[in-house]
Amino acid sequence: MNSACPASHKRGSSLRNAIATLHALFLAQLVCAQLNVNTTYTPAALVNDILVGQGITVSNLTFNGAPANTINDQIGAFNGSTSNIGLNDGIVLATGRVVGVTGSNQNSSLTVSPSAPVNVADPDLALIETMQRCVAVLEFDFVPTGDSVSFRFVFGSEEYPEYVCSQYNDVFGFFLSGPGLNGPFSNDAVNLGVLPNSVIPIAINTVNSGSPGVLGGGASGCSASDPNWQTNSVYYIDNAGGPTVELDGFTVPIRTGAAVQCGQTYHIKIAIAHAGDASLDSAVFIEGGSFSSNSAVTISATTPQRDGTLTEGCGDALIALEVPARSMDANIILTYSGNDVDATDISGQQNSITIPAGMTTNSFPLSAISDELPEDSETLTIMATWTSSCGFTVTDSITIDLLDYVPLEIISTDLQLGCDQDSVRLDASVNGGLGAITTSWENGDIGDHTFVPGLENGSYTVTATDECPRTTTLDINVHSGCGIFVPNVITPNNDGNNDAWVIDGLQRSKHTVTVFNRWGQVVFESRNYNNTWRATGVSDGTYFYEIISDRSQGPVTGTLTILSNGRP
Repeated sequence: MNSACPASHKRGSSLRNAIATLHALFLAQLVCAQLNVNTTYTPAALVNDILVGQGITVSNLTFNGAPANTINDQIGAFNGSTSNIGLNDGIVLATGRVVGVTGSNQNSSLTVSPSAPVNVADPDLALIETMQRCVAVLEFDFVPTGDSVSFRFVFGSEEYPEYVCSQYNDVFGFFLSGPGLNGPFSNDAVNLGVLPNSVIPIAINTVNSGSPGVLGGGASGCSASDPNWQTNSVYYIDNAGGPTVELDGFTVPIRTGAAVQCGQTYHIKIAIAHAGDASLDSAVFIEGGSFSSNSAVTISATTPQRDGTLTEGCGDALIALEVPARSMDANIILTYSGNDVDATDISGQQNSITIPAGMTTNSFPLSAISDELPEDSETLTIMATWTSSCGFTVTDSITIDLLDYVPLEIISTDLQLGCDQDSVRLDASVNGGLGAITTSWENGDIGDHTFVPGLENGSYTVTATDECPRTTTLDINVHSGCGIFVPNVITPNNDGNNDAWVIDGLQRSKHTVTVFNRWGQVVFESRNYNNTWRATGVSDGTYFYEIISDRSQGPVTGTLTILSNGRP
């Protein structure tokens, strides 16, 4: 074992110079990484708590030949939920320190050497690549409860794309051994790290863009690994400049697995290594919970709000059951429990679901019944139990929160104006309801406000609709303050009091004001009257007026008495 993983001189001084600045680079990347890595778990915890799913019992874990109870920087947990790696979470093994895989991709040739590198070639990887550096090997025994085992993974590397078809063909493998298996590797193991429906190992030279790299040496280097290598580009993702993962390229998520015998002990070796030299890191990601045997049953619920809650009277949750592919029907027993929940609270419950042979899923709708009664928090737990053809009983469960429906309420206020605003804003807020609320106005506007005329009275309807779906409306009244008020007496005697005929409510309107004497003769007429008429030259007496305005339904009429000196 060497104390370091030296970079080959064949890669050039630029790579060696890059290594000197690696710490600053990957620490800076961690600040904004969208694929996150946690190296605080031991290999044993990573397998038992993250990797293994249903139907698997694990024992005899080791990492690089040592007990798997010591933290190692070549293995860790990852969270890819906000990345483009294609896996939500799981464990990752790398030829360097696994923190180097975090994004974004700011370095096209990153190497983060491990603290304690192992440069002794793994004998199974040696059948694929003899010259190995920085080997990482995770091994354990397991007992499956079903007749198959499977998991999902992604392989990625900094060797992409420059060294495609070169001798630097970083390798990995999933070597499975045990009863009924007869492969070319140690203990008759088979390699599950292969292309779908083939025995071709996945590596830089077998899965890539379909073009040799600029430092690759030509297509013959890839053809030696797989004559049909260019057709494998369907499994490749170019991540140059990618915002979430450092690696320059990686595969799509691939599911692999093998037939096994129920209840028998099997051994798997997960191994990865540099090929040729110790530069440009590679990594393999294995999806959390996906390492499982086919006696597993999975129950899930898709609720209307996609949040694990079901509101009374507001749609169905879709309860889905899944089992692996089988040659026999799977009869799944369902039981229901929860605090303050009884049969009157839910509708559509099934006591059992059958998934026919050849199918893997079945589902049914479930709803919460609306009783219009306020209740404390209620939770519903549904447990699925399946006894597989291997005789093993497995269970899974989900919990759904049952919520009261809070009625929609629109809050707004009527407006009292002073006949001084051409346009006014109406605002409405909404309380209660379920999910996103759509607020609409009778004029077609959508949103929490609209604009309406301010110089005329009006009533405006606003409607709120939620995702239950339920709807409520509210009428908002606008009082413009523009009603026409006509004085019936003026005293134009220049005493400063009631000298002019001042009509309220005509501002900013189109109108005509006409005054007649008792014989129907016009004594005064004005369009757009400005409230300045003092009845000059008009005798005291009683007159008749007519006001035609665009603010009134018809003519406004009445009498006007003129008293110049306070006398008739």
